[in-house]
Amino acid sequence: MNCKYCNSPSTIKFGTHTDINGVDIQRYYCKDCLRKFTALDTLPMMKTPVNEVSSALNMYYAGMPIDGVQRQIQQEYNHSISEPAIYGWITRFTKEAIAKERNFRPDVGDIWIADETVLHIGGKNVWFWDIIDTKSRYLLATHISIVRNTEDAQILVEKAINKAGKFPKSIITDKLRAYIDGIELGSKGQAQHIRSKPFTDVNSTNMIERFHGILKQRTNVIHHFKDLNTARLLTEGWLIHYNFFKDHESLNNESPAKHMKLDMPFNDWDDVVRNTNVFAPAVVTFGKDKPFHRPSTAQQKHDAYMRKAVRKSVAKKHKTEPKPSASIQTGRLK
Repeated sequence: MNCKYCNSPSTIKFGTHTDINGVDIQRYYCKDCLRKFTALDTLPMMKTPVNEVSSALNMYYAGMPIDGVQRQIQQEYNHSISEPAIYGWITRFTKEAIAKERNFRPDVGDIWIADETVLHIGGKNVWFWDIIDTKSRYLLATHISIVRNTEDAQILVEKAINKAGKFPKSIITDKLRAYIDGIELGSKGQAQHIRSKPFTDVNSTNMIERFHGILKQRTNVIHHFKDLNTARLLTEGWLIHYNFFKDHESLNNESPAKHMKLDMPFNDWDDVVRNTNVFAPAVVTFGKDKPFHRPSTAQQKHDAYMRKAVRKSVAKKHKTEPKPSASIQTGRLK
């Protein structure tokens, strides 16, 4: 049994522990990195198997609420998991997926469609902007704002161009006036702005309107849209699910990214979870060009655990050792 942390073969059995279902789980100890782990298919510092975590993510982004995910895991794996724990998986591995997807460059066409729709977040209505490629159905960029103005339209277009790595020939929108100057500024005059007409299939926004219908069905069961930061995170996660994992009938039952026949950063949520770098350092910047590296939360927890274990071991040793007699303490022999 190689170590999960350092892959060293210098491991020994280190007792067992009983899980919540009453099953004894064998533990191991690594002589090289001094860490403990189990033989289960779990990530370091986690007790839940990887397949259960990835299944929870897939169910959530496929449209199931968290309490429904909880019931499904209990029924399928006979494993009781709390809703906060599931939500923690979702936020943690959504951030991992966003980081892995950041450098992916999609192969998109020259005609894009931009639109916006209203979402209910934190008791208020906010605007969700998005832009999609008509050729690949790939969602290039999203943006969430309180108002609808030229600056927001410009931000959306700039994000899409940065993602695609090129300027489109034309961008189709509805009649919103913010797009007139927003597209001109965002594309630096490189893209033609086409304003769609109602009741027509020519230069229509019907494709993105259908996507908004799917989006609203998804967000109706999300109960954690309490602020804009949470909304941005979970909608970005859902867009990764839409672009990389969700099959489309119009693309021969393939996802937009898979249909492009490019190297993808991951194939499914299991890939995202299984290839997580548990001890990747978090970078915090203090001032300009002054990076400061600190250990990840998982590493901090592990270090604290080991310090506590050493203290307990030392305390136990002193407690069990017999105290020397008074004559020995004073250096005199009986």
